[in-house]
Amino acid sequence: MKKNLLSLLFLLACMCLQTTVLAQQEAKLKSISSDADCILEMRVAGNTIFTECAPIGKKIEVFSVVGLKVKEFKIETSTGEFTLDVPKGYYIIKLNDTVRKVAIR
Repeated sequence: MKKNLLSLLFLLACMCLQTTVLAQQEAKLKSISSDADCILEMRVAGNTIFTECAPIGKKIEVFSVVGLKVKEFKIETSTGEFTLDVPKGYYIIKLNDTVRKVAIR
C-alpha cells in the first residue's frame, strides 16, 4: 500500500512540476552536439520521434514517468524517425545529456 501511494505521489509530482505544457501536437527538443556546425534536433509529432544531426551509434531511451524504460532506439543515421508504439501519456526521452518530457497523444 505504501509503495503504491509513493508511486502515485511521484507521478502526480512529475505532472505538476512540468515546466512546459505540450499543448501543441509537436514539441521541438534541441541541444548542441559535439559537432560545432550541427545542432541536435528532436521533434515529437504524434507517436513519432524525428531526429536531425543525431550522434551515430548513440541510443534514444524512452522512459515512463515512473522511471521504467519502455523503449530504446539505436541511432544508425544522423537523420531519422522512430515510431513509438506506446500508450498515450507522458514519457521522458533521453539522448546523451539531453532529457525531455513529452506527451504522446
